Formats: sequence, C-alpha cells, structure tokens
Amino acid sequence: MNVDLNIISHAVLDNKIFFTKGDKKEVKNQLGGPVSFASTIFPILSIKGRCITTVGRDFPKEHLEYFSQIKNCHFEFDYSEKTTRFLHKIYEDFRFLYLLKQASNLDEYVTKIPGAKGCLISPVYHEVTSTTVEWACEEHDYIGVDVQGFMRGLDANNKIILLYNPQLLSELTKNTSFVKYSLNEAQHYTQKRSYIDIMEGLPSHNTQIVTLGKEGLLFSKNERYYKLSAPSRIERDPTGAGDVLVSGILSKLVETDDLELSIAFGMALAAEKVQLDRLQFLASKDYIKIAETILESLKRLE
Repeated sequence: MNVDLNIISHAVLDNKIFFTKGDKKEVKNQLGGPVSFASTIFPILSIKGRCITTVGRDFPKEHLEYFSQIKNCHFEFDYSEKTTRFLHKIYEDFRFLYLLKQASNLDEYVTKIPGAKGCLISPVYHEVTSTTVEWACEEHDYIGVDVQGFMRGLDANNKIILLYNPQLLSELTKNTSFVKYSLNEAQHYTQKRSYIDIMEGLPSHNTQIVTLGKEGLLFSKNERYYKLSAPSRIERDPTGAGDVLVSGILSKLVETDDLELSIAFGMALAAEKVQLDRLQFLASKDYIKIAETILESLKRLE
C-alpha cells in the first residue's frame, strides 16, 4: 500500500493513576503509544499514513480491530512475546512513568517496509536504533524524530529517567528534518535553563522543536529561534499530545513544505487532543484556521 507518512513506534498498553484536583482515578490497559495517538488524526487528513509497530500476543483483539478500521491509515505490525506496557502516575503539574514490559526491537521489521514521503520516528523506549534512522533517511524526504525513547533509561524501580548522551543523539538525528524535545529533555540535553540558552545549545543542522506544555513551543529556523503560544484549552489528559503534535507537523509538511504552518497545524491538533481524557479520533474542525491564529503569536527569541 502506497502511503504519504510512516509512523514508527511501539503501540503501548497503559495503566494510569490520576492524582488531580483532589481526586484519584485509575485506568487500566488503555491503548497508547505514538502510533496509537498518531492514528487519531488520519481520519481528518487528506494524506494516507502507515503505523508500523510490534505488539505481543497479549494485545487485545479489539485494539487490532480498531487499527484495521481507521480511515486513511494502514496498520503494519509484527508479533512479539510481549506488548510494551507503562504505568503512569499523573499529578497536576508533573507525572512519573514506569516501564512494566517491553516488546521486541523494531529495526529488522521496519526496514522491510516501503518508504514514503515522510517518516516519524518516535520510540517510547529503545525499540529502534540508528539502523531505523538510517533507513528512514534513505527512503523518505522528510524525517521527524521525537527523542523521548532515545533519552530514556530506568532506575532500580523501573521508573523512567533521562539519560545524558548529547553526542550520540546529535549523531543519530543529524540528517533528519526536525527533532522534537520536551522542555525537560532539552534542559537535560543542553544543561541550560533559559529558553535562548537551550535553543543555542541544541544542534543547529536541522529544525529543533521544544514543547512548553500550556505555554506553547520553541523552534529554530535558519539559526534563529522563535516561540509560538498554545491556544487556551481545558486540559483533561496530556498523554499523547506530543505524538499528535509531531504527527500533525509531518502530515502538513509533506503537503506544503511550509515549516511554520506545519508546526502551527500540529499545535492546533495537539490542543484538541489534550481536551480528551481517552484515545479517540479528533473532531473535524478548521485546523488550518486555528493554525493561522496560532501563527499570529509568533515571537522571535532574542
């Protein structure tokens, strides 16, 4: 099947515990992971996507059926002994993440898949290596990387912690179109705190995107740095917002080759996602109009 955009990552089963506004709520075996959240945007797009992943024999059949019915998106999966599973402990302003199980590496399976115009590489925990990145650079015109899974390690309790290896990460992403970091990841990578110092400390050979949560994001273009503000929204669950963001950016980039519009378009989709407390397709809206409004907030960092 010919597609415009490949999405590479593990599908995930999440257990979540919310400690917000004085309440405690638990959710078990919720479908998650970058391929899952990316899939929520394809029904409202004009391009076609392919989600490439590995799932275990324990992966619920209803989730396989969900993927098989998504408009404009094809689901390619290989079977593993286990499905990747996480435990999320979500508080008002922060969260902890624990790895419970890990599916098999994706490198060998991915490189048998046809290329496309765009490719998103967004590991959740070490499921791909430089082999997949090299394949993506050879088989695609636009490559986006979310560094989250490349920067993660585990402590003694299997809690996710950040690793510090900027030289490896810089080498891994040198030929990609853009690289996305959370603010925490970018601070860890650069060992800096101010926005301008962070952006100056990140590699300059491609576009760097740093998400700021409710504040919006920072991005680089032609060695200059900019900030875009996020639209005001009621946030019910931030999980997956970054996956929707980068998927949205690439989906518009392969259509338009317009970086700023593509970033704002991804932000518009992400702002819709945070209002949802479960994985579901995004509502049909004029996201280009929302993106144009977001672009009105563009400010250069000096």
